[in-house]
Amino acid sequence: MSQGINRRFDYALQENENRENYENIAKLTEYGTNWFPICGVSAVCFPEQQVPMKFNEDERDIYDRIIESARANGFVVLFPSDIRECRSPPYVATVSKVIQANPQILSMELMGVHRCKVLEHNLQNGEALVQLLPEVEIPSLLPNHVPKYAKNYPITEQRSLASRLTGYPFDSLRDVTNNLIEQCCYELREMVGESALNQAKAKGLASFSYYVSQKIFSNRKTEYSLLKEDSANTRIAAALKYCKISIGKCARCNTRIFRNQHIMRLSEQTMTHVNAHGFVHRITLLSEIKNYGRASLPSYEYTWFPDYAWMIIQCIRCHQHIGWEYISMTRAPHRFFGIQREGIRFQNDEEDEEEIHEEDHRNNQEHIEESDDHVYEEENVDSDSAQSLDE
Repeated sequence: MSQGINRRFDYALQENENRENYENIAKLTEYGTNWFPICGVSAVCFPEQQVPMKFNEDERDIYDRIIESARANGFVVLFPSDIRECRSPPYVATVSKVIQANPQILSMELMGVHRCKVLEHNLQNGEALVQLLPEVEIPSLLPNHVPKYAKNYPITEQRSLASRLTGYPFDSLRDVTNNLIEQCCYELREMVGESALNQAKAKGLASFSYYVSQKIFSNRKTEYSLLKEDSANTRIAAALKYCKISIGKCARCNTRIFRNQHIMRLSEQTMTHVNAHGFVHRITLLSEIKNYGRASLPSYEYTWFPDYAWMIIQCIRCHQHIGWEYISMTRAPHRFFGIQREGIRFQNDEEDEEEIHEEDHRNNQEHIEESDDHVYEEENVDSDSAQSLDE
């Protein structure tokens, strides 16, 4: 066993399951070190994000250990098992709590609570020594740099004074961060809705940074880089780039698969599902794609969407698995696509423009080379003709 137990998501906790619910009223208030059970998951878990999980029968020991911790208002550490950086401490992970479980089928659902750093790892017991990481909002550091005589000054004057005393741009940083927040909202508004964004903003800067990080179009490596960001401000700035997606391409051969306008605007767009074998699939739903081929017959077995049959689809050029096509004879829409996030490389507008420029440059070069070859051939023809006339 290495790095604890590699976890797989449960497909869902069914409505007819007998569940145990845990209020877990314990609070993580100190930034000392603690030992907790630890599990590797094939995803990045952010604070306030829910993660369904399922264990195999031969993993009952670790399952029982986690449930025992939950019943005692304890916690469990989750880390992305497929990130190379997390193979040995120290690395950043997420302290989570169990909110419900079904011991009969070894399933549970957890919620991320707090970022932490794994300092040590006991492989035999599946436990880790962790230290909580502070939730840093850079403007919140302002009170530490305002003189006592200015504590009752208007906030704008406090920022200006602190900036003059320390040289740090407190007076402008808030405006910069607010501008980044509004840009994120602009990019995500059509997808998640105005109400959901307002609720996320109302929870504070750190909470909003995690909310946006869950909604980006990218892979686990990028998501993990956001989890590692030291402050909410820099996390929002980094996530904004991945909100501005213009095109999706095959991760293996770079073939274009879809454009931004084909993404279906749903509040739960970045969905995580699991098939009957326990494999994780994080998908993006689209109304239309191109350059794909079907690799299986339609099937209703274990479908994630009631009344929709699914077919495996792959890149038409390299045959990389890119997702599923869903078809229904009774529902509207009657067809849509679920693209597997790890099989796609997402690009934003700036990257797309740069690539188009490079592609145009390559095409021009090829055209010039073809023209040169054509001229060379014509010169040879003329030379041969002249030689024939001389003879």
